[in-house]
Amino acid sequence: MNMKITQLDGWKLMAEYDGVSLVSGQVTRDSDYNGMSPGKLMTAGLGLCTGMHAVTYLTKHNLEYSDLEITMGTVGAGNPARYREFTMNIELKADLSEEHYNGLLEECNRCFVGNTMRGTPEIKIDIKTV
Repeated sequence: MNMKITQLDGWKLMAEYDGVSLVSGQVTRDSDYNGMSPGKLMTAGLGLCTGMHAVTYLTKHNLEYSDLEITMGTVGAGNPARYREFTMNIELKADLSEEHYNGLLEECNRCFVGNTMRGTPEIKIDIKTV
């Protein structure tokens, strides 16, 4: 995957991939934010991925449910600035047996984004000037 990030104006940036774009940032440090901040986008990515896995499990097992909602929480840490904890509270209307509850929890822990975060990926940066 190759995603393109371009500066629009000031700290306002756009990410583009496969015909879809997303804008995040602000023109100046004092202006309103446009979209979610990068940290909140990361949190949203974790929640969205987990939600997709929850739906996959519930659908695969033909379980009746409604009103699936995930509330994300974070705890920050400093030096270096980062999140040190993510919490997800998943609520849904369903009558789950203990077996399906455990299966749903296991499936939610298969999320690609969560697995990537738990794996401490290597991040390589190359700077080219033209």
